[in-house]
Amino acid sequence: MALQFIEEGPSGIGESNRHVIRSHVMRGKNKGRPRRSTKRPKRIEVKEPLTAPSFASKIPRPVLWGDLCLTSFPKELDLESMNLMHRWFFDISDALFPPQFCNKFDIIQSIWVNYILADEAYFHSTLAISASYVDFVRRKAFLSPRTLHHISQAYSLVNAKISGPSCVSDSAIAAVVSLAIYQQVHQEPVIGLVHLQGLYRMISMRGGISLLMQENRALALKPLRLDLELAIQNGTPTLFRSEELPVLPVHCGTNASTGQLSIAAPWLPDTITDLLSFSSLLNQAAGGLISKLDALDYIETLTSLLYRVLETTNLVEASPTTGEMYRHLTQLAMLAFMTTLLPEYTRGGYSCSLLANRIAIALNGSRTVPPVLSDGRSSLLLWILMISAISVLNSTDHPWLRSLIADTSMSLELDDWLAARNQLCQFPWIFALHDAPARRLWEDMTIMRHEKHYTAKDG
Repeated sequence: MALQFIEEGPSGIGESNRHVIRSHVMRGKNKGRPRRSTKRPKRIEVKEPLTAPSFASKIPRPVLWGDLCLTSFPKELDLESMNLMHRWFFDISDALFPPQFCNKFDIIQSIWVNYILADEAYFHSTLAISASYVDFVRRKAFLSPRTLHHISQAYSLVNAKISGPSCVSDSAIAAVVSLAIYQQVHQEPVIGLVHLQGLYRMISMRGGISLLMQENRALALKPLRLDLELAIQNGTPTLFRSEELPVLPVHCGTNASTGQLSIAAPWLPDTITDLLSFSSLLNQAAGGLISKLDALDYIETLTSLLYRVLETTNLVEASPTTGEMYRHLTQLAMLAFMTTLLPEYTRGGYSCSLLANRIAIALNGSRTVPPVLSDGRSSLLLWILMISAISVLNSTDHPWLRSLIADTSMSLELDDWLAARNQLCQFPWIFALHDAPARRLWEDMTIMRHEKHYTAKDG
């Protein structure tokens, strides 16, 4: 800017000249300083969020762009990278801590954002996950250059970290967890299992999962959830055990009758009663009858119950005898019930494909068992069929499933959805998650049954 001399007139320096002088002085004072933006925070629309499950009702809330813009990252982020990270964090937060049941989890104040800011390895792996997740939502069939860049940086930095003196630090564990999550997004459970085994050794060197839970509960819950997810996908035993977890499940007084459970299946483990109590708790929280749950308490309880259910469920191929058929089916259905509270990283039910296959085989075997039973197992069978159909099985792919539901409903003399719902609610059932898809299935089944009736009549 050229120099400009201001001459004082007879009446002094004019207002316009004073403005020029002030502007020139402030340019000197503010040189090199970042200017504070006067723009309002930009709102971004989060589309197709990650959910648990896909049919769960959403509670929309505005997301402010400034939530992550007001931070300083290990590497400078461009606009697209910021958008990716923002979308992943808020999608996964609502999936892990459903707003129907949990108090709002402040993801910005969580340890995970702190790791991003303080640790470059976790920073790059999170960006790789974020980019992969958005690529997956957009149905891209290949890895973007952005994803490849960040995951290569992440592996290099994680390898250096676990080879150094901080190999079992919180940040090292968090970084390896993020690599395992990346493989989950990319449907690579075998590689994910390798990362999990590394995590298990690292945590053992720290004194075990119980000690880590005491020192950093939020961090410890991550490898536990990965352990459960990979066990369900691969049919392998969990590395951690339920007795290692210093978790006190959240119980509540339930109005649901447990008498039906003992009549239907006196041989069932106590876990199904705990599932009934937990579902009742979630129903009360969603209905406003009690306060919503603390987010980490919710995850602890879910984790503890999943370990207990999984440890009594046989996911390897088995051919139980007729006498054991309902026990085997019920254990599989209990696990299917719990998966409706887990996030699905990919579409098509990939993470539960093994469980779906085992249930389909078992239900096909049960078709040789008469659904009309005098000991109350018909109600239990209806719950098994419904919870399987709305969680891991697609009734379109298994047309016999609707027929089996129809036959079981007829044996119970159920003529409408409300009557069927009353039967289902005697067992673990979460209204906010299960009512809507079960009702659609019931209505489709009713239409199919009527069409079949009139076709037979006309014939």
